[in-house]
Amino acid sequence: MVLCHRTLHPLSLLVQAAVLAGVLALGTLPAFLPCELKPRGLVDCNWLFLKSVPRFSAAAARSNVTSLSLISNRIHHLHNSDFIHLSNLRHLNLKWNCPPAGLSPMHFPCHMTIERNTFVVVRTLEELNLSYNGITTVPPLPSSLTNLSLSHTSILVLDSTSLAGLHNLRFLFMDGNCYYKNPCNESVEVAPGALLGLSNLTHLSLKYNKLEKVPRQLPPSLEYLLVSYNHIVKLAPEDLANLTSLRVLDVGGNCRRCDHAFNPCTECGQESLQLHPETFHHLSHLEGLVLKDSSLHTLNSSWFQGLVNLSVLDLSENFLYDSITQTMAFQNLTRLRKLDLSFNYCKKISFAKRHLTKSFESLVSLQELNLNGIFFRLLNKNTLRPLTNLSHLHTLHLQMNFINQAQLSIFGTFPNLRFVDLSENRISESLVMSAAPPEEADGAEQESLWSGVPAPTLLSTPASKNFMVRCRNLKFTLDLSRNNLVVVKPEMFINLSHLQCLSLSHNSIAQAVNGSQFLLLTNLQVLDLSHNKLDLYHGHSFTELPQLQALDLSYNNQPFSMQGIGHNFSFVSRLSRLQYLSLAHNDIHSRVSSHLRSNSLRSLDFSGNAVGLMWGEGNLYLQFFQDLRCLNQLDLSQNRLHILLPQYLDNLPKSLRILNLRDNYLSFFNWSSLTFLPNLKVLDLAGNQLKALTNGTLPNGTLLQKLDVSSNSIISVAPAFFVLAVELKEVNLSDNYLKTVDRSWFGPIVPNLTMLDVRSNPLHCACGAAFVDFLLEVQTKVPGLPNQVRCGSPSQLQGRSIFAQDLRLCLDEVLSWDCFGLSLLAVAVGMAVPLLQHLCGWDVWYCFHLCLAWIPLLARGRRGAQALPYDAFVVFDKAQSAVADWVYNELRVRLEERRGRRALRLCLEDRDWLPGQTLFENLWASIYGSRKTLFVLAHTDRVSGLLRTSFLLAQQRLLEDRKDVVVLVILRPDAHRSRYVRLRQRLCRQSVLFWPQQPNGQGSFWAQLSTALTRDNRHFYNRNFCRGPTAE
Repeated sequence: MVLCHRTLHPLSLLVQAAVLAGVLALGTLPAFLPCELKPRGLVDCNWLFLKSVPRFSAAAARSNVTSLSLISNRIHHLHNSDFIHLSNLRHLNLKWNCPPAGLSPMHFPCHMTIERNTFVVVRTLEELNLSYNGITTVPPLPSSLTNLSLSHTSILVLDSTSLAGLHNLRFLFMDGNCYYKNPCNESVEVAPGALLGLSNLTHLSLKYNKLEKVPRQLPPSLEYLLVSYNHIVKLAPEDLANLTSLRVLDVGGNCRRCDHAFNPCTECGQESLQLHPETFHHLSHLEGLVLKDSSLHTLNSSWFQGLVNLSVLDLSENFLYDSITQTMAFQNLTRLRKLDLSFNYCKKISFAKRHLTKSFESLVSLQELNLNGIFFRLLNKNTLRPLTNLSHLHTLHLQMNFINQAQLSIFGTFPNLRFVDLSENRISESLVMSAAPPEEADGAEQESLWSGVPAPTLLSTPASKNFMVRCRNLKFTLDLSRNNLVVVKPEMFINLSHLQCLSLSHNSIAQAVNGSQFLLLTNLQVLDLSHNKLDLYHGHSFTELPQLQALDLSYNNQPFSMQGIGHNFSFVSRLSRLQYLSLAHNDIHSRVSSHLRSNSLRSLDFSGNAVGLMWGEGNLYLQFFQDLRCLNQLDLSQNRLHILLPQYLDNLPKSLRILNLRDNYLSFFNWSSLTFLPNLKVLDLAGNQLKALTNGTLPNGTLLQKLDVSSNSIISVAPAFFVLAVELKEVNLSDNYLKTVDRSWFGPIVPNLTMLDVRSNPLHCACGAAFVDFLLEVQTKVPGLPNQVRCGSPSQLQGRSIFAQDLRLCLDEVLSWDCFGLSLLAVAVGMAVPLLQHLCGWDVWYCFHLCLAWIPLLARGRRGAQALPYDAFVVFDKAQSAVADWVYNELRVRLEERRGRRALRLCLEDRDWLPGQTLFENLWASIYGSRKTLFVLAHTDRVSGLLRTSFLLAQQRLLEDRKDVVVLVILRPDAHRSRYVRLRQRLCRQSVLFWPQQPNGQGSFWAQLSTALTRDNRHFYNRNFCRGPTAE
């Protein structure tokens, strides 16, 4: 008998102890399993579906933990002892553990229980976040707390005892406790003086709580008060009494204009937010005031008197479309730096033009002005005249205004303007400087908007947004993206010679650029022409821009898709300062210049084209990139590359440092060909179809520092594959099919690694798995090691962390049970055979030969019967009571109960269908599990529902199995017969039966029905017309 039992002898215990000592010497498990230790003492336990707070072992450096994050788990009960072992814990985040029913994805109710001393015992706690949890009261808290978040909870009442003793509290957030996503029966109640004891409170946020007035007797130390999106429709000086230290006040969204709402909105009961003229007079330290979405139609100058320090004013989403042309309310705001007037439009009206009021001239400190969504069609020198002398103004937003004519030259008169946003308009032409302005009065002509009000959108696509980051430090940027420009003319840019960055993306520019379009932009450094229809035919395109450094021509694919049209890239060699060029996503594959030449280009984005097709055309495009002498970065992702021959890499620029080959179709890569790129440091091969890293190794002498082969199909890596790449620091092997990670792959370069990503691989977590020791050795360099590096096998560990059990010490239970089973079987057989032979040898011999004789008979019986559970599946319309009565009381009784041993097995819906399965599953099983399908009909001209579906499945069985299983019983012979019934009578008469009207004919009917159900229908077919279905 093989010894495989779990019980260990003393000698085995000594051996296991020795093994334990050895493996502990190699490396210890991560200290804070299942969580991950991150820099600065943060323990990350987010998204682990924990049901309780993890208890970290005493061996972990628990005293070094200063932050613990438990976001998005399933912790519903917090105990007194959960955090007591974390003696230096300062930040604790428990968001999204037990959300209220309205915020839960499945709307399940949840109540979090917090024991009394859970947080009190953590005397070092400074920041606590309990947001998005179903708590109804504030738990006892330690006096050391400085930041408390109770947002999106079920707390509806704050009184003097709720936050007693929190003298150090500075930040209190309690937003969203009563609104449409987290509904309640009544508004949040903050008792007068409830927060007065918080003597150091500076930030208070009570947004989305259905408050009808500002809480009374707030602490005078408050600097930030946010009460937006409540139901406060009236503000008076007494509402903000004693808040003399207030620096930021947000009362927006309390009387909303619902035609521009981004979420469920309730119309304000009054015309607008009612503000007393002296509401803010005593707030001399106020720096920021938010009155957005308050249905304001006019501005009262007295509101802002005394606000000598006001620097930010938000008046967006009101009805100030006339007020901005008339008001004098801005006269005394000499320190205002940012003013937001966006979306102050008139409902369904677009003005011919708007002229800003003269009081804008008083905003001498203004730096940023937002005029998005005012809706006017003409932009000329009179529109913004009061702003031209504001020496500090550097940013101007005019997005989404339906402007169709714009005099761009006016921006040349602004002394320090750095950014103008005219995107998302309808500009189709630019007014020249000498053009006389229209004579119409301001707002005299109005145009009704046929389309809905546009909501704010992204400036451009992510690719363009990244491109425009290059303009961040330039002196002047103009954004004309997402307009209706068809052509670009030089006169558009009169007086804009100082422009350094221009975005014309997402227009409809379809002209052939020939070097004359941007003549006046002599200082332009960045030009974005993506998402247009440019024709690159002329060799002098863009050569009028001597300072051009970055050019984006991506997504101009329409001209390149036109058959027979050639494209000229020779202009690149004439741009002597060009450093970045994007030709991405143009589907470039043929009829272009055979070479790209440049001595200045550093980065080329050629993604989303078809280099695979170009290099497949002989040697025509083999040297396409070779003459880019200073190129450092080349992006060839999504280029339909199926193979990458060594000569392809040999003809790339030798200066190349970063090569991106992501998302192609490469199933093979010749690693030795990297010697052709002696300066390459980053190689990205992610998203290809590599099966293994086995064909050679990384070459000796390569300077490669980062290799990304994630999202391939790699199942193995050759030993010493990375050894010769001594400069290698980052390796990404994630999202492959690796079952192990071997130290021999890396050899002596292991200490040099800074990142080794092996996530999303089906690692084989067998007992004694060698990769565990290696990963523990480099655990600080493996992202997500504690909880994102998971097992793929065996099945009992699939999807679990590799540290779900210590694979270095575990016993192989499967092997143990297999050995035990084999031993037990061998012993039983060894004892039973002699015993049976001695006691009843002749009987056993007789039974053995009898069984041998029965085996062929059983086999033939199974083949003949085909092992179908039913003889017939009966289909009828249960809604017809007479038919149902006949089936249950005549048909069933005759065929099942009165035939004795010859009884047939019928399948009836109400009796034999399995509950829990779908109707179609039961129907399929009944038809394919029965020899015949019997249709009982009162008439044949109108068949629908279950009868029709059953008939179609029976016909499908005829097509698939070549078996005609249909038998028709018609209870009313005088009823109209359909074409199908008449045809079937002619072809297979014995499968169509009629219930006789006379009792003396019923005996013959039952005999015919029995024959039809027990014999194959092919025997009934009329040979004069057809031979019937036959099996292949």
